[in-house]
Parts: sequence; C-alpha cells; structure tokens
Amino acid sequence: MKFIRAAATEVVGLFVGDWLQTIVSIAILGFGWLVLSRIHVDGLGFVVVVALAVQLIYATTLEARDRVRRS
Repeated sequence: MKFIRAAATEVVGLFVGDWLQTIVSIAILGFGWLVLSRIHVDGLGFVVVVALAVQLIYATTLEARDRVRRS
C-alpha cells in the first residue's frame, strides 16, 4: 500500500509541483473567466495573461530561492 501511495504522489508531483501556486493559477483563470464573461472590455484578456505570467515568474523565483536555501 505504501508503494502505491508513493507512486501516486510522484505522478501527481509531476503535474503539480506546488499546490498553492496551482490554486493561485486556477483562481486567476477563474476570476478572469468570470470577469470576461460579464464585462466585455478590449484588452482585459491581456491583463489576465500578464497576471498568469507574473504568477509563474513569482512561483519560479520562490522555488529557486527555496532550492538554494536547501543546498
């Protein structure tokens, strides 16, 4: 049973490195979808894409700093 649990954890880890960052990305996408579906403003999709890019850069920077501290 431990083997199956460890294998499942590794498989999920391949797709989801950090649950908090994944939740933040999903929240940005959900908020963007909600706003875009209600308010049709040109350029609002660009703001959502920029927010996702900033979140990705922030998450990558945090992960790199964490790895340096552990080394």
